[in-house]
Amino acid sequence: MSEIEPTEWLNWICSSQNLDELRDNYDQWSDTYEADISGVWEPVPRFAALMLAEYLDNKQDTILDVGVGTGLVGVALAALGFERIVGIDLSPGMLAQATSKGVYSSLFCCSIGDGVFRKLESPSGIIATGVFAENHAGQAELRILQESIRAGGVLVFTARQNFLPKLQEVLEQPECTLLDSKVLPIYDDPMYLLAYKVDH
Repeated sequence: MSEIEPTEWLNWICSSQNLDELRDNYDQWSDTYEADISGVWEPVPRFAALMLAEYLDNKQDTILDVGVGTGLVGVALAALGFERIVGIDLSPGMLAQATSKGVYSSLFCCSIGDGVFRKLESPSGIIATGVFAENHAGQAELRILQESIRAGGVLVFTARQNFLPKLQEVLEQPECTLLDSKVLPIYDDPMYLLAYKVDH
């Protein structure tokens, strides 16, 4: 998976037919992932971490990084002073890369809403970059994240413009308040970076 165009790797990973295939594809990609995405995806973890920090002052609060990949968001959060960063990913290969960054309090191999996930401490902030996409996570998973966050917590996530309507029903619930929205034109289909306050 090296030396390919962003649309190629995006189409490839989003064509995974089920969680098992998605896990296998990310495992296969884990060694070259950062090199492959560096030119395009590089600013996203930093912008996402900055957006979360803008609305979450306490650097000792627990932050859940969903879909950690190789740990780029964790590195960005740690650089801003966050000390309790917990991460989850369904790919053992990706988690091995994230572990090597040395910034996570703990890492778990699980998916949103499974048994392992349900036992995690409720975080004050959740950050999910590259998670809400075709054949990755959608409306049901977004609802689970909202339910798992502490009341008044901040949820920051990305979604491409064409995928956002699939999440709209959840985002329009009264417990969700839009705090911030930025457009990152890194694909032909622009990427949105969104922050919501979640009240229960």
